[in-house]
Amino acid sequence: MTDSALPEDDQTPPRRRGRPVQMDQETREELVLDAATQMIAERGLEDASVAAIARQVHMSKRTIYTMFDSREALLGACFARIGERIFRSRDSQTEGAPLEDRLRHLLTLNEEPSLNEAPLELLRAVITSAPTYPKLACSILETGALSLRTHIARELSEAAERGELALRPEQCDPAAEMLMDMAFGNGIHKLLDPQRYCASPEARATRRDRAISLFLDGARPR
Repeated sequence: MTDSALPEDDQTPPRRRGRPVQMDQETREELVLDAATQMIAERGLEDASVAAIARQVHMSKRTIYTMFDSREALLGACFARIGERIFRSRDSQTEGAPLEDRLRHLLTLNEEPSLNEAPLELLRAVITSAPTYPKLACSILETGALSLRTHIARELSEAAERGELALRPEQCDPAAEMLMDMAFGNGIHKLLDPQRYCASPEARATRRDRAISLFLDGARPR
C-alpha cells in the first residue's frame, strides 16, 4: 500500500460545526503521529496509509503532506518516536552506579500500554518494508536497536577503560549486540510463534538479569 505525493482521491473530511480549533504546527504533528502510532500498533504497517491517518485526525491528506512530504517520511518520524518511547538511553541518575545496574537500565524496555505489541510490529515492519522502503527500514533500526546498541557499547567501552571488563575497543560493539541478543532473545521466533515467545514483563526481567550476569562473568578480567 502506497500513497503518492498528492493522491487524486484526496478529500477533506466533513467540517465540524462551530468555530474551528486552531492548532500550531507542533500540535498538529503530534496529533498525526499519535494516530499513526496507534494504527501501527493495532493494525500493522500496511493499514497505516496517509488516507486512514487523515480520517482518524479529521484532516485532509493535503494538510498532512504539508507536514511530512511522503508516507515514508511520516512513518519514519512515527517509528523514531516509538523507538524513543520504548528503548532507553543512558541516564544521568545511574551514573556512578555499578555496571550491572547501568546495563539493567538500558536493557529494560519501557512499558507503553498504548503501543500493545509495538516492539513486535517494529520488527515485522523492518522485515516487510525493507524491499519497498529501504530508507524507512534503516531509520527504524537506527532509532531503535542500533541506537540502544550504541548506548550499551559506550557503557562497555568505559567499563573496559576502567579495567572492569577485558574488552578491546573494537570488541565493544559486537559485545553489545551479543548482550542484547542474550537479553531480548530471537525476534524471528517471536514473529513465527508470538503466543509462545512473547513473555511476561517478569519473565523478560528474569532473562535480562540472567543475561547480564552471564555476560559479565565471561567479560570480566581473569
